[in-house]
Amino acid sequence: MKRNALNPGKHEIFRSNSMHALNATDLSRELNTCRVGKRIVVLSEIGSTNTYTLETIAPEGAITDGTVVVAERQTAGRGRLGRSWESPAGASLMFTVLLWERERARRPAFWMMAAGVSVVCGIEAVTDVAPIIRWPNDVYVGEKKLAGILVESRWEENQERKLDPVEQKFGDRVPVVIGIGVNCLQQTGHFSEEIRESATSLDLISSHPVDRTAVCRSILSSLDHYLNANHHVSDEQLTKEWFEHSGDIGARATLVSRGEEFSGRIVDVHPKQGLVLQLDTGARKHFDPATTSRL
Repeated sequence: MKRNALNPGKHEIFRSNSMHALNATDLSRELNTCRVGKRIVVLSEIGSTNTYTLETIAPEGAITDGTVVVAERQTAGRGRLGRSWESPAGASLMFTVLLWERERARRPAFWMMAAGVSVVCGIEAVTDVAPIIRWPNDVYVGEKKLAGILVESRWEENQERKLDPVEQKFGDRVPVVIGIGVNCLQQTGHFSEEIRESATSLDLISSHPVDRTAVCRSILSSLDHYLNANHHVSDEQLTKEWFEHSGDIGARATLVSRGEEFSGRIVDVHPKQGLVLQLDTGARKHFDPATTSRL
């Protein structure tokens, strides 16, 4: 029987998860991916999986391509544009995928869209929840946020870095991290008052028990489909799948880019161009997800 979501035991989530902590062996079992998850690191606590991956894992070299860093708790979790990401220990999926990508092929919109579709499809495959993508980086169920995505890179810092012999086969590649946070086992009382009315978790909306390991493996498998070099996904195919899992097209939106607000109707989203907004002024404008927030 599901717990009363309106009056959860404050510490129940920690007790219920004590026997279900994430571990690399279970996450790797039957993963069958070609790139994503070839190495999995699970940490009990870290400031930010994105920061740890960029500062600790990436310096080992391009041989770390495909590494996944998972944390049971983040003390300095971040969303886009400096926002925080909060979660009790053992309640969420919080992980980062490290990619080494060609410097001349910087494509933040592609990575963001691929991650969004992967999160939605991964969740749908192993739960009875059907989320939707909200550009640029959020996953919602109804009007409540379920998951978030943060793509970061160190392009400028790596321009002058010399590759060691092990990295030569990676050519001019630099590290990119895709951070993903999914609310899994939180109850209403675990969210702060600030976000309680706008956030949800899989446990709150699913009629079945939530298996964090299964959800994580499913998302990683979906990510591998889009990011595996041996299986090319065209921009057109990714755009089609993004449209199928988003309610954004035709919706009104107000975006903030470089300190300026723009309002209009969303008419297109593309892996190269980003989001296309039909402004209220009549013009059309493209927005890069790396530098845009949505009000």
